[in-house]
Amino acid sequence: MAWLINHHTGAARIVAWIGILAIIILSVVPAADRPVTGAGQLLEHFTAFAIVGGAFAIGYRLSLMHLLFLAVLFCAGIELLQIPLPTRHARVSDFLIDAAGAFLAILCVFVTEVSCMFVRPGPDKTPVPKVSDERRFFDLRFQGGLFRGSSV
Repeated sequence: MAWLINHHTGAARIVAWIGILAIIILSVVPAADRPVTGAGQLLEHFTAFAIVGGAFAIGYRLSLMHLLFLAVLFCAGIELLQIPLPTRHARVSDFLIDAAGAFLAILCVFVTEVSCMFVRPGPDKTPVPKVSDERRFFDLRFQGGLFRGSSV
């Protein structure tokens, strides 16, 4: 799984930006012109934002907090963009579903990256960082990662 995350950042970036563009376009077109999958509005919103959030988390090596903050800004921006449009409406429920989808995908990528840094050697099953990943874990946690700016 770590191989997929580490070796497909370019493709993930393309998917992320195409997804951003698609969400923006589908958010501003009249409601009657927007395609509907039949899966329901909540699932459509959740899935679209999860795909984009996951793609950004894979494509860009930003800290967890940065990714979550950017997801909140994007979700809020999309809803605010719909306020002046006569055929669209901004809803807090849409914002919450959008943010939940993005958050879940970002957290899944983050947990996968961190968990793939460890191996379980020997019979005691004690997690030990792989030598090649020690620097990545240090960068993730202390220099630009989850606890950026903290003294932890």
